[in-house]
Amino acid sequence: MSQAPVKTGRAPRESAFAERFGLFAECLLTGVWIAVASLPVVTYPAAFAAGARHLRRRTTHQGGGWREFVADFRAAVRGGWVAGLAGWAAAAAVWVDVQAVRAGIPGGPVVGAVGLFAL
Repeated sequence: MSQAPVKTGRAPRESAFAERFGLFAECLLTGVWIAVASLPVVTYPAAFAAGARHLRRRTTHQGGGWREFVADFRAAVRGGWVAGLAGWAAAAAVWVDVQAVRAGIPGGPVVGAVGLFAL
């Protein structure tokens, strides 16, 4: 007479390769989500925050998916667009500094050094 397999109550553990490949695939998918959420240009900090939250949730095996990512993105974009706008303003200021250095105006190297220091 054969005996039935004993159940331990635990889920079968995946191999290390399968676990790492799953994490790699999740990172690729999250990168696509971040790219799509960053299309409005000033929402990139909120998109990165939502992506980091999603990956943290997935690596701790707490679930997560598209709906959770969108909820995290909406929560982060409420104040995150200001940070995105400030980032683009800083990039524009550095661009003006570089143009001043290239134009050869008096004091251009000092302005360029200050701009690089500020960056």
